[in-house]
Amino acid sequence: MDSPLILVAGATGNQGGAVVDALVEHPDKWRVRALTRDPSGAPAQALVARGVEVVAGDMADKETLKQALNGAYGVFGVQNSRTAGLKGEVQQGITLIDAARAAGVEHFVYASVGGAERVRGIPHFDTKWEIEQHLRTIGLPATVLRPTTFMDVFTMRGASVGLGMMAAALGTRKSLQMVAVPDIGIFTRLAFERPDAYAGQALELAGDQLTVPQIAAALKAAGRRGRYVRVPRVLLRAMGKEARMLFWFAESGYDADIPALRKQHPGLLTLKAWLARTTGLEAE
Repeated sequence: MDSPLILVAGATGNQGGAVVDALVEHPDKWRVRALTRDPSGAPAQALVARGVEVVAGDMADKETLKQALNGAYGVFGVQNSRTAGLKGEVQQGITLIDAARAAGVEHFVYASVGGAERVRGIPHFDTKWEIEQHLRTIGLPATVLRPTTFMDVFTMRGASVGLGMMAAALGTRKSLQMVAVPDIGIFTRLAFERPDAYAGQALELAGDQLTVPQIAAALKAAGRRGRYVRVPRVLLRAMGKEARMLFWFAESGYDADIPALRKQHPGLLTLKAWLARTTGLEAE
């Protein structure tokens, strides 16, 4: 009998790519199909070289999704408001969910965002909450993963500005939860492996919790740029909705149960361990 087939939407992006990585580590358990708008592009062809089936499709086009979903046991869905826009993100999410249900998919894993159920007024949180609500309404067996801040943001271009903004909102004592993107892929695989335990669940995901000075120190210790200048809070307030997330971090923020998550996935990465992995060094 063939292994269960998982359709990964957004397979050439960060989260989708992490899901592909986690699944192809066990080729005897899963067949992986990647949904992309451009099957001929270099990222898609790199997946083909790894044994992944690549199909053309658009998450906002239910007709293209029918073929992509044919024979799929499970689906991983993630949308990006930066590329699709806020309304487009919701349209893509709902269309993919509806198409999965019509195709008889048995387990849908949706990548939302930490705190989506607890805070309003952050635009890209609100869109994901809307998609979550639709997923529950139609009754498709599903697991919702709610990642916290991606560790990648601390090493991207302009990271020092971001740290300065976080310092303005959080000060020196309030901590921030964060997750390594590869761990999102592993929790997705766990959900597909153990549907009885994960279906119907919503998990907030984090592997570490640090203050801004601790983040900066970890970056410096790993040979990364850890300098930042604290931005005046008045400038944050002037940003309006764009700064709502930063102030929410200070007000309450993420609430992942890291010890419980580590019991499920003992290899859950701390920032130090993730930095060591990405710089080719060994974590102590």
